[in-house]
Amino acid sequence: MEHLILNVKNKRKLPFLKELLEHMEFVEVVTPEKYTNKEKQILAGLEEAVEQVNLHKAGKIKLKTIQQVLDEL
Repeated sequence: MEHLILNVKNKRKLPFLKELLEHMEFVEVVTPEKYTNKEKQILAGLEEAVEQVNLHKAGKIKLKTIQQVLDEL
C-alpha cells in the first residue's frame, strides 16, 4: 500500500475532494482524527522538515551539514 498526503490550499474544496476520493474503490481515505498521537507527531515532524527544506531551497535558511548533526550526538 502506498501513502499520499495532500495539503489542500482551498479549504472550501475539501468536502468535494473527500467525496471524490471516497467514491474510488481503490482509495482509503484516512482523516487526521483516525491517526494515533504517535502518527500525528510523526506527521508534524515531517511537515516541519519539508518546510525547512523549502526554506533552504529558497535561500532563506542554511541547514546543518551531516557532520554538524553527528557532532551533536
